[in-house]
Amino acid sequence: MKKVEAIVRKEKFNEIYAVLEKSGIGGMTVSEVKGFGRHRNGLKDKIKIEIYADEFQVDKVVDLIRQVARTGTTGDGKIAIFNMENLYRIRTGEQGAGAI
Repeated sequence: MKKVEAIVRKEKFNEIYAVLEKSGIGGMTVSEVKGFGRHRNGLKDKIKIEIYADEFQVDKVVDLIRQVARTGTTGDGKIAIFNMENLYRIRTGEQGAGAI
């Protein structure tokens, strides 16, 4: 299992959301954040998307986000992939891939 974390332009979020929703992912968590990158041009409003995914879904999720979020200009964002030891669904007690 992996956690996909993407920080993207706020104005691209609705497009990204629509594509990910159609892709069949199990769900996502979304936060409004602020940040700056290498160019240090002040804090910018961004959206942080967190997705728990099975190994086989990760490449698809990353590719979809990259395709939709890319404008080709500074500030398009970042995607990070984290290994997860386990995941638990609080309501049912399921764990692992069944909890996604």
